[in-house]
Amino acid sequence: MKQSFLDRIIFQINLLAALLLLITYPAPFVNPQQFWFVSILGLLYPFALFINCIFILYWLLKRSAYLLFSLIVVVLGWNLLSHSFAFNLFSSPSQEPDNAVKIMSYNVQNFDLYNWNENIDSRNKMLDLIQKEEPDIICFQEFYSEDGGEFENIGHIKKLLGFKHHHFEKTLTLREKDHWGISVFSKYPIVKTNKLNFENPKLNVATFTDISIQDKTIRLFNGHLQSYHLGREDMKYVKSLRDQATGKKSDKKGKEPDHLKSSSSILKKLRNAYIKRSTQAEVMAEAIANSPHPVVVCGDFNDTPASYAYHKIADNLQDAFLKKGFGFGGTYSGPLPSFRIDYILTSPSVEIQEFDIIEADYSDHYPVSCVLVF
Repeated sequence: MKQSFLDRIIFQINLLAALLLLITYPAPFVNPQQFWFVSILGLLYPFALFINCIFILYWLLKRSAYLLFSLIVVVLGWNLLSHSFAFNLFSSPSQEPDNAVKIMSYNVQNFDLYNWNENIDSRNKMLDLIQKEEPDIICFQEFYSEDGGEFENIGHIKKLLGFKHHHFEKTLTLREKDHWGISVFSKYPIVKTNKLNFENPKLNVATFTDISIQDKTIRLFNGHLQSYHLGREDMKYVKSLRDQATGKKSDKKGKEPDHLKSSSSILKKLRNAYIKRSTQAEVMAEAIANSPHPVVVCGDFNDTPASYAYHKIADNLQDAFLKKGFGFGGTYSGPLPSFRIDYILTSPSVEIQEFDIIEADYSDHYPVSCVLVF
C-alpha cells in the first residue's frame, strides 16, 4: 500500500523512537563506573517503550507493515521488559496459610521531620497505615528517632504496633539525642544483626538481620542506596522542562533558569549517584550470595529495574512485584514521574503469596508489602 507523505514523516519519527528504545537496553549491564552516561538512558526506558507501543498501535490500525520496526525492537528488549513490567492482570490473593509472614518496606522520609507544621500529623498517618496493614516485619528507610520527646519513634512504634524486637542502624547522630538511619521492627525474635559497609555511611547504609520464624532462620536485608540529592533549584528546573514538554503554563513568575548551569548540576549529581550506587549494589550482592539462610531483600534502591544496581542485587532472586503485581508499579510519590525504586526480593525457595503497593502519599515513597511463606 502506498504511504501518504504524512505517514512517511511519521515513520521517520518512528525510526528515531525505535533507536531511542534500543539504546536503553545496555543500561542494566554496563557498570556506571566505566560508562555512567549509559545509566541515564535506562531512565528513559519506560517512556521510549510507551512511545513505541503507540507507534505499533498506529501502524496496526493502518494495517501497515511499518509496525514491525517498533515491534521487533520491543521484542529484542524482552529481558528488560520482563523485569520492568508485571503481567499478572488477573492475579488474585490466595488464602493465606497459617505460617504466612507479612513484610513491609517503607521509606518514611524521616517521618516528615522537616515539614514543621504537619510533621506530627504525617507521622501519625504513616503509623495508622502500618497499624491497619498489620505487618509481622517492617523495614524502614530514612528513619528518624530522638531520645525522649514527641519524636521518640522507636518506643512509640513498639508500643503502638506491638513489635517486640527491633534493630536501628544509626548513620547520623546530632546533639547526642537525634538519630537518623534505617531500622527493622519484628514480631519474631532477632538473633543476629550486622551492617554492610558503604563508602558513604553517613547517608546510606544496608544491614542484614537474622530473624527466627517458627523453626527457620531468614536473613533480612534492608538497604537504602545513594539518592540523587537534587536540590530545590534542580527540581524547579526539571518541573519547568516537564511543563514545557506537556505544554503546561507555569504558575510561577520569576527569573528564567540558567539551562546550561542547571543541566550541568543535574548531570553531575546523576553521575555521582549512579557510580556510588554501583559499588553499594556490589556490596549488597556479595553479602546476599554469601548468606547461609534464605534471604528477603527490602529497600529503597533509588534506581529502576532498568539499572545496573537493580540487576546486580536482584540476580538469582525473585521480585515480589513481578510475581504478583501488574504494570510498571511506580513507588515514588514525589513530583517527578513515578518510578519503581522500592523493592522486596526473595530467595527462589520462598513462596510469594501476595504483593501490594500502597498508594498513600504521606512520604515521597509508597510503602510496599508482601505475604511470604518460608
